[in-house]
Amino acid sequence: MKFMTIKNRFTSTRVNRGVSLIELMVALAIGSLLVLGLVEVFSASRTAYQLSEGLSRVQENGRFAMDYIQRDFRMGGHMGCVNDQARFLPENAAGTRSSLASTFLTDTQQGTEDYTGGGAVPDALRFDLPVQGYEANGTGNGTTITLAAPAIDGTATNWTPQIPPVLNTALNNRVANSDILVLRQFSPRGAQVTAFTPGDPSAIIEIDAAQLGNLTEEQATPGLFGIADCMSAGVFRATTVAGNLITVTRDGTVNRSAMAGNEAYVPGQAFVYVAQTIVYYVGMNGSTPSVPALYRLRYTMAPGTAAPAVVQEELVEGIESLQLRYGVDSFPGATQRPSGNMGTAGVATAITPWQRVGLVQVGLLARSVDPAATAQRATTATKLSALGVTFNPATVADGRYRTVYENSVAMRNRLFGH
Repeated sequence: MKFMTIKNRFTSTRVNRGVSLIELMVALAIGSLLVLGLVEVFSASRTAYQLSEGLSRVQENGRFAMDYIQRDFRMGGHMGCVNDQARFLPENAAGTRSSLASTFLTDTQQGTEDYTGGGAVPDALRFDLPVQGYEANGTGNGTTITLAAPAIDGTATNWTPQIPPVLNTALNNRVANSDILVLRQFSPRGAQVTAFTPGDPSAIIEIDAAQLGNLTEEQATPGLFGIADCMSAGVFRATTVAGNLITVTRDGTVNRSAMAGNEAYVPGQAFVYVAQTIVYYVGMNGSTPSVPALYRLRYTMAPGTAAPAVVQEELVEGIESLQLRYGVDSFPGATQRPSGNMGTAGVATAITPWQRVGLVQVGLLARSVDPAATAQRATTATKLSALGVTFNPATVADGRYRTVYENSVAMRNRLFGH
Protein backbone atom coordinates (compact mmCIF):
# COMPACT_ATOMS: atom_id res chain seq x y z
CA MET A 1 0.00 0.00 0.00
CA LYS A 2 1.20 3.39 -0.91
CA PHE A 3 0.80 6.37 1.37
CA MET A 4 0.55 9.96 0.16
CA THR A 5 2.64 12.54 1.97
CA ILE A 6 0.73 15.77 2.40
CA LYS A 7 2.71 18.88 3.19
CA ASN A 8 0.97 21.07 5.77
CA ARG A 9 0.84 24.55 4.37
CA PHE A 10 0.75 26.00 7.83
CA THR A 11 4.12 24.65 8.59
CA SER A 12 5.76 26.32 5.68
CA THR A 13 8.07 29.21 6.33
CA ARG A 14 6.66 32.76 5.46
CA VAL A 15 8.68 35.97 5.27
CA ASN A 16 6.92 39.10 6.88
CA ARG A 17 7.70 42.20 4.85
CA GLY A 18 7.29 45.95 6.02
CA VAL A 19 7.17 49.16 4.03
CA SER A 20 10.22 50.50 2.40
CA LEU A 21 11.74 53.90 3.27
CA ILE A 22 10.50 55.32 0.00
CA GLU A 23 6.93 54.20 0.75
CA LEU A 24 7.16 55.74 4.22
CA MET A 25 8.35 59.06 2.84
CA VAL A 26 5.55 59.11 0.27
CA ALA A 27 2.96 58.40 2.96
CA LEU A 28 4.36 61.15 5.21
CA ALA A 29 4.33 63.61 2.32
CA ILE A 30 0.72 62.83 1.45
CA GLY A 31 -0.30 63.05 5.11
CA SER A 32 1.50 66.37 5.54
CA LEU A 33 -0.27 67.79 2.51
CA LEU A 34 -3.61 66.69 3.92
CA VAL A 35 -2.85 68.22 7.35
CA LEU A 36 -1.64 71.47 5.79
CA GLY A 37 -4.80 71.63 3.72
CA LEU A 38 -6.92 71.10 6.81
CA VAL A 39 -4.97 73.82 8.67
CA GLU A 40 -5.47 76.24 5.79
CA VAL A 41 -9.19 75.46 5.66
CA PHE A 42 -9.46 75.93 9.45
CA SER A 43 -7.46 79.17 9.34
CA ALA A 44 -9.57 80.58 6.48
CA SER A 45 -12.77 79.56 8.27
CA ARG A 46 -11.55 81.15 11.51
CA THR A 47 -10.61 84.37 9.69
CA ALA A 48 -13.98 84.47 7.94
CA TYR A 49 -15.75 83.86 11.27
CA GLN A 50 -13.80 86.62 13.03
CA LEU A 51 -14.51 89.07 10.24
CA SER A 52 -18.18 88.11 10.12
CA GLU A 53 -18.50 88.36 13.89
CA GLY A 54 -16.68 91.71 13.97
CA LEU A 55 -18.91 93.09 11.23
CA SER A 56 -22.05 91.80 12.95
CA ARG A 57 -21.04 93.20 16.34
CA VAL A 58 -20.17 96.60 14.89
CA GLN A 59 -23.49 96.78 13.04
CA GLU A 60 -25.39 95.72 16.14
CA ASN A 61 -23.53 98.12 18.46
CA GLY A 62 -23.82 101.02 16.04
CA ARG A 63 -27.56 100.46 15.67
CA PHE A 64 -28.13 100.25 19.42
CA ALA A 65 -25.97 103.32 20.13
CA MET A 66 -27.78 105.40 17.52
CA ASP A 67 -31.15 104.20 18.81
CA TYR A 68 -30.37 105.27 22.39
CA ILE A 69 -29.29 108.76 21.34
CA GLN A 70 -32.19 109.21 18.90
CA ARG A 71 -34.80 108.19 21.45
CA ASP A 72 -33.58 110.54 24.17
CA PHE A 73 -32.85 113.46 21.84
CA ARG A 74 -36.34 113.30 20.36
CA MET A 75 -37.67 113.71 23.91
CA GLY A 76 -35.35 116.66 24.57
CA GLY A 77 -37.25 119.67 25.84
CA HIS A 78 -40.29 117.59 26.75
CA MET A 79 -42.07 119.55 29.47
CA GLY A 80 -45.62 118.32 29.39
CA CYS A 81 -48.02 119.67 26.79
CA VAL A 82 -46.28 123.06 26.78
CA ASN A 83 -44.51 123.44 23.44
CA ASP A 84 -40.89 123.97 24.34
CA GLN A 85 -40.34 126.68 21.75
CA ALA A 86 -43.58 128.46 22.63
CA ARG A 87 -42.26 128.94 26.16
CA PHE A 88 -39.38 131.02 24.77
CA LEU A 89 -41.50 133.33 22.62
CA PRO A 90 -40.71 136.96 23.48
CA GLU A 91 -44.27 137.62 24.67
CA ASN A 92 -44.20 134.55 26.95
CA ALA A 93 -40.80 135.24 28.52
CA ALA A 94 -41.38 138.69 29.94
CA GLY A 95 -42.61 140.26 33.16
CA THR A 96 -43.67 137.96 35.97
CA ARG A 97 -44.33 135.03 33.64
CA SER A 98 -41.19 132.88 33.36
CA SER A 99 -40.63 130.66 30.39
CA LEU A 100 -39.80 127.98 32.97
CA ALA A 101 -40.47 128.42 36.68
CA SER A 102 -37.69 127.01 38.87
CA THR A 103 -37.39 126.77 42.63
CA PHE A 104 -33.62 126.66 42.08
CA LEU A 105 -33.67 130.43 41.43
CA THR A 106 -34.22 133.14 44.02
CA ASP A 107 -37.29 135.34 43.77
CA THR A 108 -35.17 138.08 42.17
CA GLN A 109 -33.57 135.71 39.69
CA GLN A 110 -36.95 134.21 38.80
CA GLY A 111 -38.16 137.31 36.98
CA THR A 112 -34.99 137.75 34.94
CA GLU A 113 -34.23 134.03 34.64
CA ASP A 114 -30.72 134.64 35.90
CA TYR A 115 -29.08 131.24 36.38
CA THR A 116 -25.54 132.52 36.77
CA GLY A 117 -25.95 135.21 39.45
CA GLY A 118 -25.30 134.83 43.17
CA GLY A 119 -25.33 131.16 44.08
CA ALA A 120 -25.32 129.96 40.46
CA VAL A 121 -27.60 127.02 39.70
CA PRO A 122 -25.68 123.70 39.34
CA ASP A 123 -25.28 122.49 35.79
CA ALA A 124 -27.42 119.42 36.52
CA LEU A 125 -30.40 121.69 37.32
CA ARG A 126 -30.17 124.02 34.29
CA PHE A 127 -33.50 122.97 32.80
CA ASP A 128 -33.65 126.25 30.92
CA LEU A 129 -31.21 124.53 28.51
CA PRO A 130 -32.95 121.34 27.31
CA VAL A 131 -30.04 120.60 24.98
CA GLN A 132 -26.38 121.57 25.29
CA GLY A 133 -23.19 120.26 23.75
CA TYR A 134 -19.46 120.29 24.40
CA GLU A 135 -17.22 119.83 21.38
CA ALA A 136 -13.79 118.26 21.68
CA ASN A 137 -11.25 120.80 20.47
CA GLY A 138 -9.74 119.95 17.10
CA THR A 139 -12.69 117.84 15.92
CA GLY A 140 -14.56 120.36 13.81
CA ASN A 141 -15.50 120.06 10.17
CA GLY A 142 -12.42 119.46 8.01
CA THR A 143 -10.17 118.20 10.80
CA THR A 144 -8.26 114.91 10.91
CA ILE A 145 -7.71 112.51 13.81
CA THR A 146 -5.19 109.67 13.79
CA LEU A 147 -6.66 106.59 15.43
CA ALA A 148 -4.65 105.28 18.36
CA ALA A 149 -5.33 103.48 21.61
CA PRO A 150 -8.17 105.51 23.20
CA ALA A 151 -6.95 107.59 26.14
CA ILE A 152 -8.81 109.22 29.02
CA ASP A 153 -8.74 113.03 28.93
CA GLY A 154 -9.73 114.81 32.14
CA THR A 155 -8.83 118.37 31.07
CA ALA A 156 -12.00 120.49 31.01
CA THR A 157 -10.49 123.10 28.70
CA ASN A 158 -10.03 120.53 25.93
CA TRP A 159 -13.74 120.97 25.16
CA THR A 160 -15.68 124.03 23.97
CA PRO A 161 -17.33 125.48 25.92
CA GLN A 162 -15.24 124.46 28.92
CA ILE A 163 -16.83 121.59 30.84
CA PRO A 164 -18.26 122.80 34.20
CA PRO A 165 -16.44 121.49 37.32
CA VAL A 166 -19.19 119.17 38.56
CA LEU A 167 -19.73 117.62 35.14
CA ASN A 168 -15.98 117.42 34.57
CA THR A 169 -15.61 115.34 37.73
CA ALA A 170 -18.57 113.14 36.84
CA LEU A 171 -17.15 112.32 33.40
CA ASN A 172 -14.01 110.86 34.91
CA ASN A 173 -13.52 108.19 32.24
CA ARG A 174 -14.23 110.17 29.06
CA VAL A 175 -11.94 109.74 26.07
CA ALA A 176 -10.23 112.43 24.06
CA ASN A 177 -11.48 113.69 20.67
CA SER A 178 -15.13 112.85 21.33
CA ASP A 179 -18.06 115.26 21.80
CA ILE A 180 -20.47 115.36 24.74
CA LEU A 181 -24.27 115.78 24.57
CA VAL A 182 -26.39 116.98 27.51
CA LEU A 183 -30.19 116.64 27.49
CA ARG A 184 -32.62 117.92 30.12
CA GLN A 185 -36.28 116.97 29.98
CA PHE A 186 -39.30 115.57 31.78
CA SER A 187 -39.89 111.82 31.78
CA PRO A 188 -42.21 110.46 29.06
CA ARG A 189 -44.94 109.50 31.53
CA GLY A 190 -46.24 111.50 34.47
CA ALA A 191 -48.84 111.39 37.23
CA GLN A 192 -51.93 113.59 37.12
CA VAL A 193 -52.21 116.37 39.70
CA THR A 194 -55.42 116.06 41.73
CA ALA A 195 -54.76 119.04 44.03
CA PHE A 196 -52.23 121.88 44.11
CA THR A 197 -51.87 124.01 47.24
CA PRO A 198 -49.29 126.80 46.76
CA GLY A 199 -47.57 128.30 49.77
CA ASP A 200 -44.47 129.93 51.19
CA PRO A 201 -42.37 128.33 52.54
CA SER A 202 -44.20 125.08 51.66
CA ALA A 203 -46.46 123.97 48.85
CA ILE A 204 -48.25 120.62 48.61
CA ILE A 205 -48.93 118.71 45.41
CA GLU A 206 -51.31 115.78 45.46
CA ILE A 207 -51.11 113.32 42.58
CA ASP A 208 -53.24 110.39 41.47
CA ALA A 209 -52.16 107.47 43.66
CA ALA A 210 -52.95 105.00 40.87
CA GLN A 211 -50.28 106.66 38.67
CA LEU A 212 -47.41 106.67 41.18
CA GLY A 213 -45.73 103.86 39.27
CA ASN A 214 -45.20 106.22 36.32
CA LEU A 215 -42.72 108.18 38.45
CA THR A 216 -40.69 105.22 39.70
CA GLU A 217 -40.04 103.38 36.43
CA GLU A 218 -36.35 104.33 36.39
CA GLN A 219 -35.71 105.59 39.94
CA ALA A 220 -37.01 103.97 43.11
CA THR A 221 -37.14 107.24 45.10
CA PRO A 222 -37.09 110.22 42.71
CA GLY A 223 -36.90 113.68 44.20
CA LEU A 224 -36.28 115.90 41.18
CA PHE A 225 -39.57 116.72 39.47
CA GLY A 226 -41.22 118.85 36.84
CA ILE A 227 -44.81 120.03 36.84
CA ALA A 228 -46.70 121.28 33.79
CA ASP A 229 -50.11 121.98 32.38
CA CYS A 230 -50.81 123.41 28.95
CA MET A 231 -49.93 126.95 30.09
CA SER A 232 -46.98 126.70 32.46
CA ALA A 233 -44.07 124.46 33.40
CA GLY A 234 -41.76 124.39 36.41
CA VAL A 235 -39.05 122.31 38.06
CA PHE A 236 -38.42 121.65 41.75
CA ARG A 237 -36.81 119.29 44.21
CA ALA A 238 -39.26 117.58 46.52
CA THR A 239 -38.61 118.07 50.21
CA THR A 240 -40.64 115.00 51.14
CA VAL A 241 -42.67 112.41 49.25
CA ALA A 242 -45.25 110.58 51.33
CA GLY A 243 -47.47 108.33 49.30
CA ASN A 244 -49.17 110.54 46.73
CA LEU A 245 -48.33 113.81 48.54
CA ILE A 246 -45.30 115.86 47.50
CA THR A 247 -44.13 118.71 49.73
CA VAL A 248 -41.95 121.47 48.29
CA THR A 249 -40.31 123.76 50.89
CA ARG A 250 -38.11 126.80 50.40
CA ASP A 251 -34.85 125.85 52.14
CA GLY A 252 -32.48 128.54 50.88
CA THR A 253 -30.04 125.99 49.40
CA VAL A 254 -31.59 123.85 46.67
CA ASN A 255 -35.11 125.31 46.70
CA ARG A 256 -34.21 128.98 46.91
CA SER A 257 -37.75 130.10 46.11
CA ALA A 258 -41.19 128.79 46.95
CA MET A 259 -44.10 127.61 44.84
CA ALA A 260 -46.20 130.49 46.14
CA GLY A 261 -48.80 130.62 43.38
CA ASN A 262 -47.24 132.70 40.62
CA GLU A 263 -47.90 129.72 38.37
CA ALA A 264 -51.35 128.18 38.85
CA TYR A 265 -51.14 124.51 37.90
CA VAL A 266 -54.71 123.42 37.22
CA PRO A 267 -55.67 120.10 38.86
CA GLY A 268 -56.87 117.62 36.27
CA GLN A 269 -54.81 119.30 33.57
CA ALA A 270 -51.40 119.45 35.25
CA PHE A 271 -49.08 116.45 35.53
CA VAL A 272 -45.98 115.79 37.64
CA TYR A 273 -43.00 114.21 35.87
CA VAL A 274 -39.53 113.11 36.89
CA ALA A 275 -37.06 115.81 35.74
CA GLN A 276 -34.09 114.20 34.00
CA THR A 277 -30.59 115.39 33.10
CA ILE A 278 -28.91 112.92 30.72
CA VAL A 279 -25.35 113.11 29.39
CA TYR A 280 -24.07 111.06 26.44
CA TYR A 281 -20.32 110.60 25.99
CA VAL A 282 -17.65 108.03 25.08
CA GLY A 283 -15.64 106.62 27.98
CA MET A 284 -13.34 103.73 28.84
CA ASN A 285 -15.25 100.91 30.48
CA GLY A 286 -12.58 99.63 32.86
CA SER A 287 -12.68 96.02 31.64
CA THR A 288 -9.47 94.06 31.04
CA PRO A 289 -8.36 95.24 28.60
CA SER A 290 -10.36 98.46 28.79
CA VAL A 291 -12.31 99.36 25.65
CA PRO A 292 -14.20 102.52 24.64
CA ALA A 293 -17.96 102.46 25.05
CA LEU A 294 -20.96 104.76 24.75
CA TYR A 295 -22.02 105.93 28.21
CA ARG A 296 -25.16 107.61 29.52
CA LEU A 297 -24.79 109.55 32.73
CA ARG A 298 -27.85 110.50 34.80
CA TYR A 299 -28.22 113.02 37.59
CA THR A 300 -30.60 111.99 40.37
CA MET A 301 -31.75 113.60 43.63
CA ALA A 302 -33.59 111.86 46.41
CA PRO A 303 -36.21 113.93 48.28
CA GLY A 304 -34.61 116.43 50.67
CA THR A 305 -31.03 115.88 49.49
CA ALA A 306 -28.68 118.83 49.01
CA ALA A 307 -26.81 117.86 45.82
CA PRO A 308 -27.38 115.74 42.70
CA ALA A 309 -25.95 112.23 42.59
CA VAL A 310 -24.42 110.66 39.50
CA VAL A 311 -25.33 107.32 37.94
CA GLN A 312 -23.13 106.06 35.07
CA GLU A 313 -24.57 103.55 32.62
CA GLU A 314 -22.44 101.75 30.06
CA LEU A 315 -24.70 101.28 27.06
CA VAL A 316 -22.72 99.92 24.10
CA GLU A 317 -19.15 98.63 23.80
CA GLY A 318 -16.92 99.49 20.88
CA ILE A 319 -18.00 103.11 20.26
CA GLU A 320 -14.73 104.94 19.68
CA SER A 321 -15.85 108.48 18.88
CA LEU A 322 -19.03 110.58 19.08
CA GLN A 323 -19.29 113.61 16.78
CA LEU A 324 -22.17 116.07 16.91
CA ARG A 325 -23.41 118.98 14.83
CA TYR A 326 -26.50 121.04 15.70
CA GLY A 327 -29.34 122.62 13.76
CA VAL A 328 -30.31 126.06 15.06
CA ASP A 329 -33.45 127.97 14.09
CA SER A 330 -32.80 130.57 11.40
CA PHE A 331 -34.12 133.21 13.83
CA PRO A 332 -31.99 132.52 16.93
CA GLY A 333 -32.39 135.87 18.70
CA ALA A 334 -34.11 136.08 22.08
CA THR A 335 -36.47 138.77 20.78
CA GLN A 336 -37.31 136.89 17.57
CA ARG A 337 -40.09 134.39 16.97
CA PRO A 338 -38.65 131.03 15.81
CA SER A 339 -39.17 130.32 12.12
CA GLY A 340 -39.06 126.52 12.38
CA ASN A 341 -36.34 126.37 9.72
CA MET A 342 -33.12 124.77 10.93
CA GLY A 343 -29.59 125.39 9.73
CA THR A 344 -26.52 123.48 10.91
CA ALA A 345 -24.19 125.23 13.31
CA GLY A 346 -21.29 124.49 15.58
CA VAL A 347 -21.19 124.61 19.35
CA ALA A 348 -22.39 127.87 20.87
CA THR A 349 -21.22 129.46 24.09
CA ALA A 350 -24.22 131.80 24.41
CA ILE A 351 -27.47 130.63 26.00
CA THR A 352 -30.08 131.69 23.44
CA PRO A 353 -28.80 129.57 20.50
CA TRP A 354 -29.09 126.45 22.62
CA GLN A 355 -32.70 127.34 23.33
CA ARG A 356 -33.30 127.38 19.57
CA VAL A 357 -31.57 124.09 18.68
CA GLY A 358 -34.07 121.76 17.04
CA LEU A 359 -31.92 119.17 15.30
CA VAL A 360 -28.71 117.24 15.86
CA GLN A 361 -26.55 115.36 13.40
CA VAL A 362 -24.91 112.36 15.06
CA GLY A 363 -21.76 110.63 13.82
CA LEU A 364 -20.46 107.46 15.50
CA LEU A 365 -17.18 105.68 14.88
CA ALA A 366 -17.72 102.06 15.92
CA ARG A 367 -15.12 99.29 16.10
CA SER A 368 -15.20 95.59 16.88
CA VAL A 369 -14.45 94.85 20.52
CA ASP A 370 -12.08 91.99 19.64
CA PRO A 371 -9.64 91.77 16.70
CA ALA A 372 -11.57 90.80 13.59
CA ALA A 373 -8.65 89.72 11.35
CA THR A 374 -9.09 92.77 9.13
CA ALA A 375 -6.20 94.13 7.13
CA GLN A 376 -4.78 97.53 7.96
CA ARG A 377 -6.46 100.22 5.86
CA ALA A 378 -4.01 101.51 3.27
CA THR A 379 -2.99 105.13 3.61
CA THR A 380 -4.06 105.69 -0.01
CA ALA A 381 -7.53 104.21 0.54
CA THR A 382 -10.63 106.28 1.24
CA LYS A 383 -10.57 107.19 4.92
CA LEU A 384 -13.43 106.89 7.37
CA SER A 385 -15.10 110.21 8.23
CA ALA A 386 -17.97 111.35 10.45
CA LEU A 387 -19.59 114.77 9.99
CA GLY A 388 -16.49 116.14 8.31
CA VAL A 389 -14.01 114.65 10.79
CA THR A 390 -11.55 112.32 9.01
CA PHE A 391 -10.00 109.35 10.81
CA ASN A 392 -6.52 108.30 9.74
CA PRO A 393 -5.69 104.61 10.30
CA ALA A 394 -3.57 103.79 13.32
CA THR A 395 0.18 103.51 12.79
CA VAL A 396 0.06 100.00 14.31
CA ALA A 397 -2.56 97.61 12.94
CA ASP A 398 -4.91 96.24 15.61
CA GLY A 399 -6.97 93.98 13.33
CA ARG A 400 -10.29 95.57 14.38
CA TYR A 401 -13.12 96.27 11.99
CA ARG A 402 -14.31 99.90 11.98
CA THR A 403 -17.15 101.76 10.34
CA VAL A 404 -19.07 105.04 10.70
CA TYR A 405 -22.76 105.67 11.27
CA GLU A 406 -24.47 109.02 10.74
CA ASN A 407 -28.02 110.25 11.26
CA SER A 408 -30.02 113.45 11.70
CA VAL A 409 -32.50 113.62 14.57
CA ALA A 410 -35.18 116.27 15.14
CA MET A 411 -36.27 117.33 18.62
CA ARG A 412 -40.04 116.87 18.58
CA ASN A 413 -40.69 119.58 21.14
CA ARG A 414 -38.70 122.12 19.11
CA LEU A 415 -40.53 121.69 15.80
CA PHE A 416 -42.16 125.08 16.23
CA GLY A 417 -44.50 126.02 13.41
CA HIS A 418 -44.67 122.50 11.94
